[in-house]
This record gives sequence, C-alpha cells and structure tokens, in this order.
Amino acid sequence: MSTDRRIVIIGAGVAGLTTALELAEMGFTDVTVLEQFGPGFGSSSKSAGVIETQYLDRSGIHVRDFGLRYYERFAADYGILLARSGYLRYGATDADLEIFQQSIDIQREFGITDPIIMTPREIEQRWPRLITDDRAGAVFGPSDGHVDSYEYVLRAAAVLTAKGVSVQNGITVVSATQGSDESWSIETNNGTFVADVVVNAAGPWARKVADLFGTPVPQNNQLRPKVKIHHEEAIDPLIPFVMDYVPGSGLDGIYFRSETPNEIFVGIHTDESIQEERDPEAALGAAPQEFIDRVRELLPMRLREPQGMSLGRTWTGLYAISPDNKPIVSLHPDATNIVHVMGAGGSGIQLAPAMGRIAAELAATGETTTFAGTDWSLGRFANKH
Repeated sequence: MSTDRRIVIIGAGVAGLTTALELAEMGFTDVTVLEQFGPGFGSSSKSAGVIETQYLDRSGIHVRDFGLRYYERFAADYGILLARSGYLRYGATDADLEIFQQSIDIQREFGITDPIIMTPREIEQRWPRLITDDRAGAVFGPSDGHVDSYEYVLRAAAVLTAKGVSVQNGITVVSATQGSDESWSIETNNGTFVADVVVNAAGPWARKVADLFGTPVPQNNQLRPKVKIHHEEAIDPLIPFVMDYVPGSGLDGIYFRSETPNEIFVGIHTDESIQEERDPEAALGAAPQEFIDRVRELLPMRLREPQGMSLGRTWTGLYAISPDNKPIVSLHPDATNIVHVMGAGGSGIQLAPAMGRIAAELAATGETTTFAGTDWSLGRFANKH
C-alpha cells in the first residue's frame, strides 16, 4: 500500500474527521480536510451522541460494537467524556422481544455480555418514573451511553493538527475538474487543492458535493429537532437513554434521557424519510411548534413527569438519510478515486468509526477488509439515483 497519495476530505464532521484519523493511523502524510464552516457545524454538533449496541442484526451490531470500543479508546487517550448511562430500547410485542434476544445472543459473540431483556415490571421497579403501558418489555444495555459529539469533533480536529493533518475551515468547494492522470483539481474560495483521492464527507451537503464531481448519490435530508426540559422536582434514579422506536415500524417514536437530576433531553426519532426534504443551506434555528406538541403528546405516555417542568433550549439538525436508511461508504462507479461517506441518518456518531475505517481502506487500496460483510456500497442503489 502506497501512503504517498494526496487525499482531500471534504467535510469536518464526525465522518470526515474520523476518516482522517484512520488515514493518519495508516501512515498517510498528505491528508487535507476542507470544511466550509468549522468542525461539526453541520449535523455532528447537533447530535444526541448515542453510542449503543442494541441493534437487530449481526452487521449492525458489529459496526456498533466497533464504534463503542473506538470511543472507549478515544476517551481514554484524549480525555473526552463517554457517559455510560445505559440504553433501553422498548419492544411493542413479544416478537420484538424475541428479536432483542437474538440481538443479545449475537452481542455475546462480540464479547458484549451485559445486555438483558427486561419485563415491564422490572423496568418500572428499577426506574419508577418510566411507564411501560402497551409495551412488552425492553432490551437494556448497561454499558451503552453517549458522547458530546461537539467535544469529539473539536478534539479530533486538534489531534489531527498535532499529527500533521491540515484541517482548513472556511473553505467552500466551487468546482472540480479531473486531469489526464485522473487526479482532481478542486477549486475553492481560497485557491486550488489537488487530490489523487477525494473523500466526500460533507454531511447534509454531500449530495451537492457529489454533483460537483459528476458522481451523483441518493440522499434525503430530514429535519430532526431536540429539546431540553427542566424540572424543579429531581429525578432519582436518573433515566437511561430510552428509545421508544422500533426500526422498520413505519412510525416515529420518542426518546429521552436524564442529563442531570433536574433536566431531561428529548427528541423524536425515525430512521425513515417521512418529511419533505430540507435544503442544508436553509436556516434551522429553534424547534418548530409541531415538534413541541408531539413531545407533549408522547412524553407523558412514557414518563411520570416530575413537578415544575418547563421548556429549555431547543435546536434542530438534519439527518442525512439514504434510501434504505443505512450509510453509504463507497467508491463511485463513475470515478473510482472518489469515496462517498454519508447517509447515516440518526446513527452517524455511533457508526462514524466503522464508516471512517471503511472509507480509509477504500481511499488507500480501493477495497475494504475490516467489514467485508457490511454492504454500504452504492451498488445496492443501481439505477435509483
């Protein structure tokens, strides 16, 4: 493997920076990250930062296990906080619990031994504030948790700079042309960058960047608001991350966790594209009223609310979603020296380590070996974009 390739990564969110860290670890010395705003400005800084392994199939568990162990190492090496607050995923039916048990069995093969199935009674005994009406039970991962995604991207950018990787902010890509030697000349608002390999990790802007290179990709940006709710009455014990959404159900679901004894963090989740597509250039700002109304509808169904509740800060971010709700990490058939790493939706933080590893392997050799059984290639969308 030659490590003298000139590699330009477009986007300094969690996917782009993690890819850059992987390339630096592999020995590449000519790596440049171009970011039009600042690290994490797009979706990454607005994330819930969940890190968990309570997924439903082997491939999904494998990549999440890789992500959890990655953040464990990064936290130990560079001092970010990995909060092990636990993750509780509700199941609506006995069939859901059977799938959760299969997940637990697979997790044990990866050395994850503490997840358990909990009955509604066990849940309410452990966390008396939780309501389990019309739920069959849940799977609970005690070692799961979350990171501050903005803290991660800032620390990752600093680590990359210390390793000699150039992270340049305020750079907007304007156009790109390919030379006879297949290298790319990337025109920006601050000069020209030349690359043997380009990594498109531009988050909600990834489809626009792909079009500049003549390598179209499918992606749909969905608005996802969040809110913090303050309450005068303290919650004890603290609530783990509760996910009342079952993948593939076709319905949205509420999620929440305790931030402190007097504050909870709340959002609404679905992996699917159920809204009109959002332009990443449009201002986001505070959460819309319909989101607040939906939270007010769903939260009392799952939480015995403490006294003195009041709305705190709200914000919105974008889920960049692929047609099948799984990431795209792939070379493009129209330009085999462009790697697209995008489309992870609401799982970008926990999947970024696996996405970055695959993207780095593709940039280095054109092949991926670490996750050979995971199909995040563009080939699965042939003739769909």
